[in-house]
Amino acid sequence: MKQKKANLIISAVALVASLIVVLYLIMNAPQRIEFLIIFSLIALADTYFLVDSIHKKIDEIANASLDKQNEIAKVEKGLYTVAKREELISNERYNKMFTLMEELKSENERLTRELIEQEKLCTKILIKKSQETGRKMITNGERISDLLVQLNDNSTNISAEMLETLSEINQTLENYYDQDEAYYNHDTESNVIHKKAN
Repeated sequence: MKQKKANLIISAVALVASLIVVLYLIMNAPQRIEFLIIFSLIALADTYFLVDSIHKKIDEIANASLDKQNEIAKVEKGLYTVAKREELISNERYNKMFTLMEELKSENERLTRELIEQEKLCTKILIKKSQETGRKMITNGERISDLLVQLNDNSTNISAEMLETLSEINQTLENYYDQDEAYYNHDTESNVIHKKAN
C-alpha cells in the first residue's frame, strides 16, 4: 500500500517535471527537437504510469469498498439470520408461555370447581353435624329433664322418709324423756319419803 502510494507520488512528480521541461524547451529551445521528443516521451510514459497508478488506486478503493460492502452484506445477513433465529426462539417461548398460561388457567378452573365442591361437601357435613348436635342437645336436654324429675321424685321420697325417720326419732326421744322424767319423779318421791321417814 505504501509502495503504491510512493509510486503514485513519483509518477506525478516526474510528469510535472517532464511537462515543465517540455514547456521550457518549447519556449527557449525549439530547435532542440531531440530533447523535446525525449522529454515528451518521458512525460507520456509518466502520464501512462500515473493514470495506471490512479486506475489501480481506484480499483483498489473500489475493491475495498466492494469488500466492505460484501462484509456489510455478510454482517447484515448474519444479523438477519440471528434476528430470525431470535424471533423464532421468541415465538417458541411465547407459544410455550401462552400454552402454559392456558394450562394454568384450565388447572385453576378445575381447582376452583373442586374447591367449590369441597365447600359444598363441607357445608353439608357441617349442617349434618349441626343437626346431629342439635338432636343430641335436645336428647340430652330431655334426659337431663328426666333426671331432674327423677331427682325431684327421689328428693321427695327422701324427704318423706327423712320426715318419717325424724318423726320416729322424735317419738323415741319423747318416750325417753317421758321415761326419764318418770324415773326422776319416782326417784325424787322416794327420796322425799325416805327423808320424811328419817
